[in-house]
Amino acid sequence: MTKYNKKLIALAIAATTAVPVVVQAQDSTQQQSQALEEVVVTASRRSESIQEIPYNITAVTGEALENIGADDLTKMVQFIPGMQMIDAGPRSTGLVTLRGMNVGGLEASENQGGKDIISRYVNDTPLLIDFKLVDIERVEVLRGPQGTLYGRGAMAGTLRYILNKPTTELTEGSVSTEIYQNSESDGISSEVSGVFNLPLSDTLALRFSGTRVDDAGFVDYKNVLVEPGVSNDERTIDDANTEETNSARVSLRWEPTEEFFAQGNYYVQDSKAGGRQAVNPAFTGDDFASALRYEEVRENKDSLLNVEFGYNSDAIEIFSTTSLAEYEGIGNRDQTDLLCVDIWSGYCDFPEFSAFTVDDNQSESLVHETRVLSTDGNSPDWLDWIAGVYYEETDTLLDAREYTPGFEQYAIDNLSWISGPTGTGDLEYWHYSDSTFEERAVYGETTFHANDQLQLTVGARYFQQEESYAYDCYLLPFYTGPDADCDAGSGEIDDTVFKLNAAYDFTDDVMLYATMAEGFRRGGTNIGPQLLDSETAYKSDTAVNYELGWHTTLAQGAVIFNGAVFMIDWKDLQVPTKSQEAAINITGNANQGEISGLELSTQAAVSDNLTLSGWVTYYDHALKGDAPEIDGFDGDSFPGVPNLQANIAFDYAIDVPTGELTLRGNAYYKDEVQTRLNSIGDNFDNETLDSYTVANLSADYRLDQWRASLFADNVTNEYYFAGVRSEKRYGERGQFYYVGQPRTLGLSVSYEF
Repeated sequence: MTKYNKKLIALAIAATTAVPVVVQAQDSTQQQSQALEEVVVTASRRSESIQEIPYNITAVTGEALENIGADDLTKMVQFIPGMQMIDAGPRSTGLVTLRGMNVGGLEASENQGGKDIISRYVNDTPLLIDFKLVDIERVEVLRGPQGTLYGRGAMAGTLRYILNKPTTELTEGSVSTEIYQNSESDGISSEVSGVFNLPLSDTLALRFSGTRVDDAGFVDYKNVLVEPGVSNDERTIDDANTEETNSARVSLRWEPTEEFFAQGNYYVQDSKAGGRQAVNPAFTGDDFASALRYEEVRENKDSLLNVEFGYNSDAIEIFSTTSLAEYEGIGNRDQTDLLCVDIWSGYCDFPEFSAFTVDDNQSESLVHETRVLSTDGNSPDWLDWIAGVYYEETDTLLDAREYTPGFEQYAIDNLSWISGPTGTGDLEYWHYSDSTFEERAVYGETTFHANDQLQLTVGARYFQQEESYAYDCYLLPFYTGPDADCDAGSGEIDDTVFKLNAAYDFTDDVMLYATMAEGFRRGGTNIGPQLLDSETAYKSDTAVNYELGWHTTLAQGAVIFNGAVFMIDWKDLQVPTKSQEAAINITGNANQGEISGLELSTQAAVSDNLTLSGWVTYYDHALKGDAPEIDGFDGDSFPGVPNLQANIAFDYAIDVPTGELTLRGNAYYKDEVQTRLNSIGDNFDNETLDSYTVANLSADYRLDQWRASLFADNVTNEYYFAGVRSEKRYGERGQFYYVGQPRTLGLSVSYEF
C-alpha cells in the first residue's frame, strides 16, 4: 500500500467517524436541531435536490453568498471543495481549476497552455467572465468531466451562475452599500448595488439589477518611467491596482400559461483596472510594491443578449436558448524584462531601453441550444431521457503591438544590420489574427430505473469542431523589415464522448453512486514568427474520470455528509511552452497525467442557533512519462495544485431582544504548491509557494427589512502568494508574485422592500 493510499484511507476514516460524534452530541444535550435547507439545482438539466443527484456537486445560494460576503469568485472559492483560483485582481480573468487539473504556470491568463479547463455558464450560455455575484439565485459547481451535457471546456468541471428570474407575484427590490478598507490601502473602497422587480401584468414581469465597485487598490508601482526611451527617471504610483466596475442586467419574462414562458435578458459588465495585483518584494524591498516600469491599465467589457423559451407538459419539457455574447479587452503590459532577459540581451545595451505592449482582444459568439427531456408524466415511468442540439460560432480578433521607445534611433546608430528607419517608429513587434471557431453537437442521456433503489444512466455527445484563421500576421521590423507575413489555415475534428453512471439508494437518505465520464478540450493553432513545423499546432486533450461517491442525510435532516474518491486519466495534456527560435508563448502537448483524490464535505445543524460546515480534499497528481520538450518529467507535480485543501465554517445566531444577530466565520487552508513542471528536476524556473490559512469573521444584524454587517476578511493579515511570473524568463526585476488581499475591514448596509 502506498503512502498516498494510506493517507486517503486515514482521511476517509476520520471524516466518516466524525459524523456520529456530532449526532451523539446532539442527543446527549437534548437539543432539537432544525433540518438543513434543501438546495434544488438544475445541473442535470432537471430540478433536483443535491442529495438526489448522483454526482459530486456543490451549490451556493444567493442568500448564502450574501451571508459570507462573496461578491465575486475570489472569496466564494473558499467554500467550494477542490476549487482553486489565482486571484490576479481585476486586470485579468482569474485562472480557476477543479480537481487539480492544471499544468500551466501560475501567471493568471497570460499563458496557461490551451483553452479554459472548466466551462463557465451564465444560465445556459458559456461565458468566460469573473462575474459579479449580484441578484444571483445560486451558483452550481460540478466537479470532474462534464463532456456529455456541457461539451468542450468542461474537462475539469462546470461553473454555472443561475440568475434570479422576474416574477409577477409582487413588486420587490433591495438597495445595498458597502464600504471597506484594507491595511495597505490609503483610500476607502465602496460597492453599491440594487435590485428591482416590477410586475407589468398578470403574465409579464420586468427585473433590473446593477452594481458599481470602486476599489482603491493596495499595490504600489514604485519604478514607473517618467519619459520612456529618453531617461531612466522614475516615479511612484500609490495603490495602482484600482478597480472600477459597473454591471447591469435587465430581464423581461412572459408567462401566458403555466406550460409556456419566454424570457429576454441583457447583461453588461465594464471593468477598468489600474494595474496588476502583483508584487516584487525582493527588488523593491516592499511587500506590496511592484517594480514594473509602466502602468498596466486594462479595460474589460462583456455583454450578453439572451432569449429563452420553455414549454412544459405532462410528458416532455422543451427548452431553447439563443445568446449573443461580446467581449473587448484593451490594455498594456510592461515587456522590458522579457525582451532583455529572454529574447535578446542586446536590447539592454540601449541605456534607456524599455518596452510595452498594447493589446486589443475582441470576440463575438453566437450560441444556441435546444433540448427536450422527459417529465414525471412520461411513459414508461421507469425511463427518463434528455436529448439536445448545440451550435456555437465564435469570432476572435487579436491585435497586439509591442513598442520600444527610442530604440529605433539607437539601432540605426549602433547596429550594423539596421541601415535606416524601418518606417514603423517605436513599433518593435506586431501580431494580428482573426479566427473563427464553429461547433455543432448532439447529445443525450438516458436513465433506467431498474427499481425504486437502482438507476443506471448512459450518456453520449457527438461533436464537430472547426477552427479557421482568415488572417494571421506578424511584423518584426528590426529583423525582417516593414513587411508583414500573413497566412491562413484551418483545422477540424469530430469525436464522441461518453458517460456511464449507476446509483443505488440504500435508504431515502443514503445513496452510493459510481461514474465513468469523459471530457475534452479542443486543440488549436499557435501563432507567431519563426515557428517550427512541430510548433504550429497542438492537439486536443482528453480526460476520463472514474469516481465512487456517496450522499448521506442523517439525524432527521440535521447532518449532511457527502464525499467521493476518484481517479482521472488525462492524455495529451495541453501545456504552456515557448518556441525554439523566437521564444514566444505557445502551447504544446505532454503525453499523460494522472490525478487521484478524495473529497469530503459535511454540514451539521448542531442546534437551532449553531450550524457547522466544512470540507477537505486530498489530491495526488503527477505527470506520467517524460516530456523534455516542455521541461516536464515523469512524476512532476502539477503547478498550483495543493495536496491538501480544507475549509471550516460556522454560523451562530445570538438571541437578542429585537431583530436577529448572527456571527459567522470560516478558516480556509491551502497546502504548498509548485509553480512549474519539472519540480523534481533541475528546473530553476520552478518555485514552491508556501501554504497559507485565511480566516474571515462577520457580525450580521437584521431588523425587519434592514440589514447591517460588520466584517473582517483575512483577520490575521496573512501574507501569501497565489501565482508567480518567473525570474527565469523575466529576470530579478521583471518577476512578480500575485499577492493575496491583506486584512480588510468593512461595513455593509442593505434595505429590502
